[in-house]
Amino acid sequence: MVMGGVVLLVLALAGWYLLQQQSAAISNKSLAMASGSASNTSSKQPKVVITGLMNTGKTALWCHLRFSQTSVKSAAPMTQTSMALNIAEAYVNETRALLVDVPGHQKFHFDRTTQLSQARAVVFVVDSAQLAKNTREAAECLYEVLANQHVQEKEVPVLVVCNKQDDPLALANTRIQALLEDEIDRLRGSRQAGLDSVQDTAYDDAAAEERARDFLGFEGKRFAFEDVVSPVQFNEATMVVGHDAGGLEQIERWIADALQN
Repeated sequence: MVMGGVVLLVLALAGWYLLQQQSAAISNKSLAMASGSASNTSSKQPKVVITGLMNTGKTALWCHLRFSQTSVKSAAPMTQTSMALNIAEAYVNETRALLVDVPGHQKFHFDRTTQLSQARAVVFVVDSAQLAKNTREAAECLYEVLANQHVQEKEVPVLVVCNKQDDPLALANTRIQALLEDEIDRLRGSRQAGLDSVQDTAYDDAAAEERARDFLGFEGKRFAFEDVVSPVQFNEATMVVGHDAGGLEQIERWIADALQN
């Protein structure tokens, strides 16, 4: 009797376990199908990638663009440092777009590269009050954007948003452009030297192509944004409502124009 009871208990537990596994499999399949459907729908919209260093105001800008043409207003939203991609469809200046906010943390480097490979427009956000302290980091991040294969091949337009113009320490966009050009000019030489040291042992056509793509501007000429294949524009902005710097409407118009061209 005891042995029979044990056998029945084991069989019951086994049956329960199999039912749980089957239920989990069905649930996972449903989630995968739903995710795939959402992905396919989103991929049909022209993608705008918002990127830059941490704490520059990327997510605040993403929120503004997402809700600018809805009844929900997000002027100067309070946001935290993002630790995941923010993705949403929205109408920007009556133009439909897929807005992707890529966190500035280094661990999202792969995600940024992946999103850039599908971008129709790129918005690169800098903190105008802090750029003098982190010029090199900002220049390195912007260099990665401009040297991206898809960005170059498709001549994807890039808007550098000089954010936080309400801060008394904020630099003007012309000064920010000059600082970034100087730093990218220095980075260009060090990056080429690094590529040459690696490719000396195996310098083939692919390596030569990579070296040429990674070099921004013209050989023998100081770097200038006007010399890269992608059109680069600078714009001052602030998320503070009513501030003279404004700039948000210009950003919206730039995005709409970039997606319609």
